Amino acid sequence: MLAYNSNTLDNLEIKEEAEIALRKDCIDVATYKAIEAAHPVNFYTPNPVIKIGLFILTVIIVCFSLGLLTLMTLDALRSEKGFAGLCIFAGIACYVALELFIREKKLFRAGVDDALLWGAVLLFISSLVAYDFDHVSMTSWCLVTFIVTLLATLRFADMVMAGAAFLAFLGLVFSQLIKLGPVAKTVTPFVVMALSLAVYFIVRRWMKQVAFRHYKHCLTVISVLSLLTLYLAGNYFVVREVSNAMFDLQLQDGQSIPGALFFWIYTTIIPFIYLYLGIRKKDAILLRTGMLLLAAIVFTVRYYHSVMPLETAMVVGGLVLTFGAWALIRYLQVPRHGFTYVEADEPSLADKLKLESLIIAQTYVPGAHTPDMDFGGGTGGGGGASGDY
Repeated sequence: MLAYNSNTLDNLEIKEEAEIALRKDCIDVATYKAIEAAHPVNFYTPNPVIKIGLFILTVIIVCFSLGLLTLMTLDALRSEKGFAGLCIFAGIACYVALELFIREKKLFRAGVDDALLWGAVLLFISSLVAYDFDHVSMTSWCLVTFIVTLLATLRFADMVMAGAAFLAFLGLVFSQLIKLGPVAKTVTPFVVMALSLAVYFIVRRWMKQVAFRHYKHCLTVISVLSLLTLYLAGNYFVVREVSNAMFDLQLQDGQSIPGALFFWIYTTIIPFIYLYLGIRKKDAILLRTGMLLLAAIVFTVRYYHSVMPLETAMVVGGLVLTFGAWALIRYLQVPRHGFTYVEADEPSLADKLKLESLIIAQTYVPGAHTPDMDFGGGTGGGGGASGDY
Protein backbone atom coordinates (compact mmCIF):
# COMPACT_ATOMS: atom_id res chain seq x y z
CA MET A 1 0.00 0.00 0.00
CA LEU A 2 2.89 2.35 0.71
CA ALA A 3 4.28 4.30 -2.22
CA TYR A 4 7.81 3.85 -0.88
CA ASN A 5 9.90 0.68 -0.93
CA SER A 6 9.57 -1.04 2.44
CA ASN A 7 13.13 -2.39 2.44
CA THR A 8 14.52 1.05 1.71
CA LEU A 9 12.51 2.51 4.58
CA ASP A 10 13.96 -0.16 6.87
CA ASN A 11 17.45 0.65 5.61
CA LEU A 12 16.82 4.33 6.26
CA GLU A 13 15.87 3.60 9.86
CA ILE A 14 18.97 1.43 10.33
CA LYS A 15 21.11 4.21 8.91
CA GLU A 16 19.57 6.78 11.25
CA GLU A 17 20.16 4.49 14.24
CA ALA A 18 23.75 3.99 13.09
CA GLU A 19 24.22 7.77 12.93
CA ILE A 20 23.02 8.04 16.52
CA ALA A 21 25.40 5.25 17.55
CA LEU A 22 28.27 7.04 15.79
CA ARG A 23 27.52 10.30 17.58
CA LYS A 24 27.46 8.43 20.89
CA ASP A 25 30.84 6.79 20.09
CA CYS A 26 29.23 3.33 20.23
CA ILE A 27 30.73 2.54 16.83
CA ASP A 28 33.60 3.96 14.80
CA VAL A 29 33.49 5.58 11.37
CA ALA A 30 34.58 2.40 9.59
CA THR A 31 31.72 0.45 11.14
CA TYR A 32 29.27 3.17 10.19
CA LYS A 33 30.52 3.14 6.59
CA ALA A 34 30.09 -0.63 6.50
CA ILE A 35 26.52 -0.32 7.74
CA GLU A 36 25.82 2.40 5.18
CA ALA A 37 27.19 0.24 2.39
CA ALA A 38 25.27 -2.85 3.51
CA HIS A 39 21.98 -0.93 3.76
CA PRO A 40 21.80 1.44 0.77
CA VAL A 41 19.21 4.23 0.75
CA ASN A 42 18.43 5.75 -2.64
CA PHE A 43 15.88 8.31 -1.43
CA TYR A 44 16.39 11.98 -2.25
CA THR A 45 15.87 13.99 0.94
CA PRO A 46 17.51 17.44 0.85
CA ASN A 47 18.38 19.60 3.83
CA PRO A 48 15.55 21.67 5.40
CA VAL A 49 16.43 24.91 3.57
CA ILE A 50 16.34 23.29 0.14
CA LYS A 51 13.23 21.35 1.13
CA ILE A 52 11.36 24.55 2.02
CA GLY A 53 12.51 26.15 -1.23
CA LEU A 54 11.33 23.19 -3.30
CA PHE A 55 8.02 23.18 -1.44
CA ILE A 56 7.39 26.87 -2.18
CA LEU A 57 8.48 26.48 -5.80
CA THR A 58 6.13 23.51 -6.29
CA VAL A 59 3.21 25.43 -4.74
CA ILE A 60 3.87 28.33 -7.12
CA ILE A 61 4.00 26.00 -10.13
CA VAL A 62 0.74 24.28 -9.12
CA CYS A 63 -1.02 27.64 -8.58
CA PHE A 64 0.20 29.06 -11.89
CA SER A 65 -0.76 25.87 -13.73
CA LEU A 66 -4.24 25.94 -12.18
CA GLY A 67 -4.59 29.60 -13.16
CA LEU A 68 -3.52 28.85 -16.73
CA LEU A 69 -6.03 25.99 -16.98
CA THR A 70 -8.73 28.29 -15.64
CA LEU A 71 -8.00 30.89 -18.33
CA MET A 72 -7.92 28.27 -21.07
CA THR A 73 -11.28 26.79 -20.05
CA LEU A 74 -12.96 29.98 -18.88
CA ASP A 75 -16.11 29.48 -20.96
CA ALA A 76 -16.64 25.97 -19.59
CA LEU A 77 -16.19 27.15 -16.00
CA ARG A 78 -19.16 29.49 -15.83
CA SER A 79 -21.09 26.80 -13.95
CA GLU A 80 -20.16 25.46 -10.52
CA LYS A 81 -19.92 21.91 -11.87
CA GLY A 82 -17.37 23.03 -14.44
CA PHE A 83 -15.02 24.45 -11.80
CA ALA A 84 -15.51 21.36 -9.66
CA GLY A 85 -14.44 19.25 -12.63
CA LEU A 86 -11.35 21.43 -13.07
CA CYS A 87 -10.40 20.92 -9.41
CA ILE A 88 -10.75 17.16 -9.79
CA PHE A 89 -8.66 17.18 -12.97
CA ALA A 90 -5.94 19.29 -11.30
CA GLY A 91 -5.99 17.04 -8.24
CA ILE A 92 -5.54 13.94 -10.41
CA ALA A 93 -2.68 15.65 -12.25
CA CYS A 94 -0.94 16.46 -8.94
CA TYR A 95 -1.40 12.90 -7.74
CA VAL A 96 -0.03 11.38 -10.96
CA ALA A 97 2.96 13.75 -10.83
CA LEU A 98 3.52 12.75 -7.19
CA GLU A 99 3.55 9.04 -8.01
CA LEU A 100 5.95 9.60 -10.93
CA PHE A 101 8.33 11.71 -8.85
CA ILE A 102 8.43 9.10 -6.09
CA ARG A 103 8.94 6.20 -8.50
CA GLU A 104 11.39 7.83 -10.91
CA LYS A 105 13.19 10.44 -8.78
CA LYS A 106 12.96 8.60 -5.44
CA LEU A 107 11.72 11.67 -3.57
CA PHE A 108 11.14 11.20 0.14
CA ARG A 109 10.08 14.18 2.25
CA ALA A 110 11.79 16.40 -0.29
CA GLY A 111 9.32 19.29 -0.35
CA VAL A 112 8.08 18.58 -3.86
CA ASP A 113 6.21 15.44 -2.84
CA ASP A 114 4.74 17.15 0.22
CA ALA A 115 3.43 20.05 -1.85
CA LEU A 116 1.97 17.77 -4.51
CA LEU A 117 0.28 15.55 -1.91
CA TRP A 118 -1.26 18.43 0.03
CA GLY A 119 -2.24 20.16 -3.20
CA ALA A 120 -3.97 17.06 -4.55
CA VAL A 121 -5.92 16.54 -1.31
CA LEU A 122 -6.98 20.21 -1.12
CA LEU A 123 -8.09 20.18 -4.76
CA PHE A 124 -10.17 17.03 -4.27
CA ILE A 125 -11.86 18.52 -1.21
CA SER A 126 -12.30 21.89 -2.95
CA SER A 127 -14.19 20.20 -5.75
CA LEU A 128 -16.92 19.43 -3.21
CA VAL A 129 -17.07 23.12 -2.27
CA ALA A 130 -17.22 24.24 -5.87
CA TYR A 131 -19.89 21.71 -6.78
CA ASP A 132 -22.58 22.89 -4.37
CA PHE A 133 -21.30 24.96 -1.46
CA ASP A 134 -24.67 26.05 -0.11
CA HIS A 135 -26.10 22.54 0.16
CA VAL A 136 -23.07 20.57 1.37
CA SER A 137 -23.67 19.36 4.91
CA MET A 138 -21.11 19.16 7.67
CA THR A 139 -21.37 15.38 7.52
CA SER A 140 -20.47 15.35 3.81
CA TRP A 141 -17.54 17.68 4.45
CA CYS A 142 -16.14 15.51 7.21
CA LEU A 143 -16.80 12.24 5.40
CA VAL A 144 -15.03 13.31 2.18
CA THR A 145 -12.14 14.81 4.12
CA PHE A 146 -11.79 11.68 6.24
CA ILE A 147 -11.77 9.31 3.26
CA VAL A 148 -9.30 11.37 1.20
CA THR A 149 -6.87 12.03 4.06
CA LEU A 150 -7.04 8.43 5.30
CA LEU A 151 -6.14 7.09 1.85
CA ALA A 152 -3.33 9.65 1.60
CA THR A 153 -2.03 8.55 5.01
CA LEU A 154 -2.05 4.88 4.11
CA ARG A 155 -0.32 5.53 0.80
CA PHE A 156 2.30 8.10 1.79
CA ALA A 157 2.54 7.88 5.62
CA ASP A 158 2.21 11.67 5.87
CA MET A 159 1.86 13.10 9.38
CA VAL A 160 -0.29 16.07 8.32
CA MET A 161 -2.71 13.79 6.52
CA ALA A 162 -2.87 11.49 9.56
CA GLY A 163 -3.76 14.38 11.85
CA ALA A 164 -6.36 15.69 9.39
CA ALA A 165 -7.93 12.22 9.11
CA PHE A 166 -8.28 11.93 12.89
CA LEU A 167 -9.84 15.39 13.22
CA ALA A 168 -12.18 14.69 10.30
CA PHE A 169 -13.24 11.46 12.00
CA LEU A 170 -14.12 13.34 15.19
CA GLY A 171 -15.92 15.96 13.12
CA LEU A 172 -17.93 13.23 11.43
CA VAL A 173 -18.97 11.80 14.79
CA PHE A 174 -19.80 15.27 16.12
CA SER A 175 -21.92 16.07 13.07
CA GLN A 176 -24.01 12.98 13.78
CA LEU A 177 -24.31 13.68 17.50
CA ILE A 178 -25.73 17.18 17.06
CA LYS A 179 -28.65 15.63 15.19
CA LEU A 180 -29.82 14.08 18.44
CA GLY A 181 -31.24 17.40 19.55
CA PRO A 182 -31.40 18.09 23.31
CA VAL A 183 -29.70 14.78 24.11
CA ALA A 184 -26.58 15.97 22.26
CA LYS A 185 -25.99 18.67 24.88
CA THR A 186 -25.36 15.96 27.45
CA VAL A 187 -23.70 13.10 25.56
CA THR A 188 -21.42 14.91 23.07
CA PRO A 189 -18.53 15.75 25.45
CA PHE A 190 -18.50 12.24 26.90
CA VAL A 191 -18.67 10.53 23.51
CA VAL A 192 -15.74 12.60 22.23
CA MET A 193 -13.80 11.81 25.43
CA ALA A 194 -14.46 8.09 25.04
CA LEU A 195 -13.47 8.07 21.36
CA SER A 196 -10.29 10.06 22.01
CA LEU A 197 -9.28 7.72 24.83
CA ALA A 198 -10.02 4.63 22.73
CA VAL A 199 -8.02 5.99 19.78
CA TYR A 200 -5.10 6.78 22.08
CA PHE A 201 -4.90 3.25 23.48
CA ILE A 202 -5.32 1.67 20.03
CA VAL A 203 -2.62 3.87 18.52
CA ARG A 204 -0.20 3.18 21.38
CA ARG A 205 -0.69 -0.54 20.82
CA TRP A 206 -0.10 -0.17 17.07
CA MET A 207 3.11 1.75 17.69
CA LYS A 208 4.59 -1.40 19.26
CA GLN A 209 3.73 -3.62 16.30
CA VAL A 210 6.23 -4.24 13.52
CA ALA A 211 3.54 -4.08 10.84
CA PHE A 212 3.00 -0.36 11.57
CA ARG A 213 6.68 0.59 11.88
CA HIS A 214 6.59 2.84 8.81
CA TYR A 215 3.64 4.78 10.26
CA LYS A 216 5.20 5.51 13.64
CA HIS A 217 5.36 9.29 13.05
CA CYS A 218 1.74 9.33 11.90
CA LEU A 219 0.72 7.36 14.98
CA THR A 220 2.64 9.77 17.20
CA VAL A 221 0.72 12.72 15.75
CA ILE A 222 -2.59 10.93 16.29
CA SER A 223 -1.67 10.04 19.87
CA VAL A 224 -0.87 13.69 20.66
CA LEU A 225 -4.09 14.91 19.03
CA SER A 226 -6.12 12.27 20.86
CA LEU A 227 -4.71 13.46 24.19
CA LEU A 228 -5.55 17.05 23.28
CA THR A 229 -9.10 16.26 22.19
CA LEU A 230 -9.60 14.11 25.29
CA TYR A 231 -8.85 17.19 27.38
CA LEU A 232 -10.63 19.76 25.21
CA ALA A 233 -13.82 17.68 25.14
CA GLY A 234 -14.17 18.26 28.89
CA ASN A 235 -12.56 21.70 29.16
CA TYR A 236 -15.05 24.09 30.76
CA PHE A 237 -14.38 26.90 28.29
CA VAL A 238 -14.80 24.64 25.23
CA VAL A 239 -17.95 22.95 26.55
CA ARG A 240 -19.60 26.23 27.56
CA GLU A 241 -18.83 28.16 24.39
CA VAL A 242 -19.66 25.29 22.02
CA SER A 243 -22.92 24.68 23.87
CA ASN A 244 -23.78 28.36 23.54
CA ALA A 245 -22.93 28.49 19.85
CA MET A 246 -24.29 25.17 18.58
CA PHE A 247 -26.87 24.03 21.12
CA ASP A 248 -28.46 27.44 21.74
CA LEU A 249 -28.15 27.40 25.52
CA GLN A 250 -28.23 31.23 25.58
CA LEU A 251 -26.15 31.47 28.73
CA GLN A 252 -25.54 34.96 30.06
CA ASP A 253 -22.32 36.24 31.60
CA GLY A 254 -21.84 34.59 34.97
CA GLN A 255 -24.16 31.68 34.24
CA SER A 256 -22.75 28.16 34.37
CA ILE A 257 -23.47 25.13 32.24
CA PRO A 258 -25.15 22.03 33.68
CA GLY A 259 -22.57 19.91 35.48
CA ALA A 260 -20.19 22.87 35.80
CA LEU A 261 -18.44 21.42 38.85
CA PHE A 262 -17.49 18.24 36.99
CA PHE A 263 -16.09 20.17 34.01
CA TRP A 264 -14.12 22.54 36.25
CA ILE A 265 -12.56 19.58 38.07
CA TYR A 266 -11.88 17.85 34.74
CA THR A 267 -10.27 21.02 33.32
CA THR A 268 -7.95 21.30 36.30
CA ILE A 269 -6.98 17.71 36.99
CA ILE A 270 -6.39 16.13 33.55
CA PRO A 271 -3.09 17.95 32.77
CA PHE A 272 -1.69 16.83 36.12
CA ILE A 273 -2.77 13.25 35.40
CA TYR A 274 -0.89 13.48 32.08
CA LEU A 275 2.20 14.73 33.92
CA TYR A 276 1.97 12.00 36.56
CA LEU A 277 1.57 9.23 33.98
CA GLY A 278 4.33 10.73 31.84
CA ILE A 279 6.75 10.71 34.77
CA ARG A 280 5.74 7.24 35.89
CA LYS A 281 5.89 5.70 32.41
CA LYS A 282 8.83 7.83 31.17
CA ASP A 283 6.55 8.93 28.30
CA ALA A 284 7.66 12.17 26.64
CA ILE A 285 4.36 12.55 24.76
CA LEU A 286 2.32 12.56 27.97
CA LEU A 287 4.82 14.84 29.69
CA ARG A 288 4.92 17.47 26.96
CA THR A 289 1.17 17.37 26.41
CA GLY A 290 0.56 17.80 30.12
CA MET A 291 2.95 20.75 30.31
CA LEU A 292 1.25 22.36 27.32
CA LEU A 293 -2.20 21.95 28.86
CA LEU A 294 -1.13 23.66 32.06
CA ALA A 295 -1.43 26.87 30.07
CA ALA A 296 -4.99 25.86 29.13
CA ILE A 297 -5.88 25.69 32.83
CA VAL A 298 -4.56 29.18 33.40
CA PHE A 299 -6.37 30.53 30.34
CA THR A 300 -9.70 28.94 31.31
CA VAL A 301 -9.59 30.17 34.91
CA ARG A 302 -8.39 33.62 33.86
CA TYR A 303 -11.18 33.94 31.26
CA TYR A 304 -13.98 33.53 33.80
CA HIS A 305 -12.32 34.66 37.03
CA SER A 306 -10.06 37.70 36.80
CA VAL A 307 -7.71 37.55 39.77
CA MET A 308 -5.32 40.28 38.64
CA PRO A 309 -4.75 42.48 35.55
CA LEU A 310 -3.70 40.59 32.42
CA GLU A 311 -0.30 42.31 32.20
CA THR A 312 0.52 41.46 35.80
CA ALA A 313 -0.63 37.86 35.34
CA MET A 314 1.58 37.44 32.26
CA VAL A 315 4.63 38.85 34.05
CA VAL A 316 4.10 36.69 37.13
CA GLY A 317 3.45 33.62 35.01
CA GLY A 318 6.60 34.23 32.96
CA LEU A 319 8.70 34.62 36.11
CA VAL A 320 7.29 31.45 37.64
CA LEU A 321 7.92 29.44 34.45
CA THR A 322 11.45 30.83 34.08
CA PHE A 323 12.36 30.07 37.68
CA GLY A 324 10.76 26.63 37.46
CA ALA A 325 12.69 25.79 34.28
CA TRP A 326 15.96 26.97 35.82
CA ALA A 327 15.38 24.96 39.00
CA LEU A 328 14.44 21.84 37.03
CA ILE A 329 17.53 22.11 34.82
CA ARG A 330 19.72 22.44 37.90
CA TYR A 331 18.02 19.50 39.56
CA LEU A 332 18.33 17.22 36.52
CA GLN A 333 21.99 17.92 35.80
CA VAL A 334 22.51 14.63 37.64
CA PRO A 335 20.17 11.87 36.37
CA ARG A 336 17.38 11.20 38.83
CA HIS A 337 14.69 8.53 38.61
CA GLY A 338 15.31 7.95 34.91
CA PHE A 339 15.27 11.66 33.94
CA THR A 340 18.13 13.98 33.09
CA TYR A 341 18.65 17.37 31.46
CA VAL A 342 21.95 16.25 29.96
CA GLU A 343 21.71 14.39 26.66
CA ALA A 344 21.92 10.68 27.38
CA ASP A 345 24.95 8.72 26.24
CA GLU A 346 22.76 5.64 25.68
CA PRO A 347 25.52 3.11 26.45
CA SER A 348 23.16 0.24 25.69
CA LEU A 349 22.41 1.48 22.20
CA ALA A 350 25.06 -0.72 20.60
CA ASP A 351 23.60 -3.77 22.29
CA LYS A 352 20.10 -2.79 21.20
CA LEU A 353 21.12 -2.34 17.59
CA LYS A 354 23.27 -5.49 17.50
CA LEU A 355 25.57 -3.54 15.22
CA GLU A 356 28.51 -5.91 15.36
CA SER A 357 26.33 -8.88 14.45
CA LEU A 358 24.74 -6.76 11.74
CA ILE A 359 28.10 -5.97 10.18
CA ILE A 360 29.25 -9.57 10.24
CA ALA A 361 26.02 -10.83 8.73
CA GLN A 362 25.85 -8.20 6.02
CA THR A 363 29.47 -7.73 4.99
CA TYR A 364 31.33 -10.98 5.71
CA VAL A 365 31.76 -13.30 2.76
CA PRO A 366 32.76 -16.89 3.65
CA GLY A 367 36.07 -17.86 2.18
CA ALA A 368 37.09 -14.29 1.42
CA HIS A 369 40.81 -13.54 1.60
CA THR A 370 41.80 -10.91 4.19
CA PRO A 371 44.45 -8.51 2.78
CA ASP A 372 47.81 -7.94 4.48
CA MET A 373 47.40 -11.00 6.70
CA ASP A 374 49.91 -13.40 5.01
CA PHE A 375 52.02 -14.33 7.99
CA GLY A 376 53.74 -17.30 6.33
CA GLY A 377 55.95 -19.96 7.87
CA GLY A 378 54.92 -23.02 9.82
CA THR A 379 52.41 -25.65 8.96
CA GLY A 380 50.07 -24.47 11.67
CA GLY A 381 49.66 -21.00 10.16
CA GLY A 382 51.51 -19.26 13.03
CA GLY A 383 52.79 -15.72 12.59
CA GLY A 384 56.26 -16.58 11.25
CA ALA A 385 56.62 -19.82 13.20
CA SER A 386 58.73 -22.56 11.72
CA GLY A 387 58.53 -26.28 12.08
CA ASP A 388 55.46 -28.26 12.95
CA TYR A 389 52.75 -26.79 15.15
